[in-house]
Amino acid sequence: MTTEGNDVIMAAVLDALTMVQGQLDTIAKSNARIEATHKDILHRLDTIDAGQAGVTDLVPVLETILGRLIEDRDVNRAGFAKTAEVAAFAYAAAMGNRMPLPVEVADDPLLERFMLLQPPDHVAEGRALVEWRRTIKSAGTAELVDVLSRQYEPSPTDTPEARVLRYQLAALTRAEIDGRGDALPALPHGTVAQDRSSQARKARSEDLARVWRAGPSVALFAEAELAPTLDLFAKAEREREGTIGEAQLSAELAALHGELGDRIEAGERPSLPRGRETNAGERSSAIEADNSRRR
Repeated sequence: MTTEGNDVIMAAVLDALTMVQGQLDTIAKSNARIEATHKDILHRLDTIDAGQAGVTDLVPVLETILGRLIEDRDVNRAGFAKTAEVAAFAYAAAMGNRMPLPVEVADDPLLERFMLLQPPDHVAEGRALVEWRRTIKSAGTAELVDVLSRQYEPSPTDTPEARVLRYQLAALTRAEIDGRGDALPALPHGTVAQDRSSQARKARSEDLARVWRAGPSVALFAEAELAPTLDLFAKAEREREGTIGEAQLSAELAALHGELGDRIEAGERPSLPRGRETNAGERSSAIEADNSRRR
């Protein structure tokens, strides 16, 4: 196993241990809350007359304690189940069976630090990651630094899937910049946008539509939220190419490209049905073909 492979495994194992510590911290905080409530009850009992006990608000307090116990029990059970899942994936990686974490696990707040500092994935075969690995090799360093700053910025319109891909792309960008010896932008404070208002979502959709309409660029292939739309567009070209004339194909692709831009601006993120994403052997060259036909 290579040194890089060992580093990836150790990172996964250490992250699993960190998550266990986080769960223990959660339990400690929960116990502290319960202890504080117990002290409050004792204080009330010390200060009230026995004849007033029936009219105090101790019952709601006791109900609150019970509710917290049930809530914390459920949280801890789910948290430890997720810890076990991460540990299982780390063990599988150590045994040579490398698999990506499920999206719902990778996007868990407990793994946010890992998501931001994850090692670059140089072997995954998903179209977006393969194409981005090719793209960054020929991109300028200053441009990549600017791209990484944007990749670090949480999006108000992303989904867990897009968020996981965003920081996988960012890990590749970060490694490329670091390998060139240039300074890296500061890490973000979090991976989830705090402002998800309609205004923020509208502005984000308009920005993504501009990137889409500009055609092939480093900015386009760096955008995780546009990766599914690139897959959809490429598939449309593959299915029609060779079945109709060049002129008709150009017209149809130009119309589709414009329609997709309008849908993106309207807040949609057009994509293929789940499970039909483009693989590494099918580059999203369709948009390049369409762009050249329209020039």
